[in-house]
Amino acid sequence: MDRNEAFYKLMDMINTVSDKIVSYNKKPRQYGTEDTLFVVEAHTIDKIGRDPDITVTQIAENMYKTKGAVSQTIDRLIQKDLLERTVNPEDTRKNILTLTEKGQTVYTHHKEKDKLAYDRYLNRLEAYDEDDFEMCMDILSKIFKIEK
Repeated sequence: MDRNEAFYKLMDMINTVSDKIVSYNKKPRQYGTEDTLFVVEAHTIDKIGRDPDITVTQIAENMYKTKGAVSQTIDRLIQKDLLERTVNPEDTRKNILTLTEKGQTVYTHHKEKDKLAYDRYLNRLEAYDEDDFEMCMDILSKIFKIEK
């Protein structure tokens, strides 16, 4: 197989992976509370849990979503009592997003689910080392113009 053919096969694999991710993201799940959340909602909570100073604009840029889409997700999370939004007293144009106790439960549960899944994946990849993972990240970051 030549270089072009190998690359086209890689792109086909990326498209297949993308289809699987889209399918996975469509199914709502529970993350330690009675609430049923879509992955985008859990990931929004994760972004806020990791960086309490994050803004809607930063979440949108980080998740490749529009600010409007992120705002709608945040509104749903507030309705589910997973987030609180307050006006930043230092800059009234910005809001402060805070996880509620339920939101913190979702954040913790999501991290635990990710760790279990990632450990399962890592066990399938015993033949690969950190250099292989770095190369994979480098290739994907160049294809999709994503900073590592």
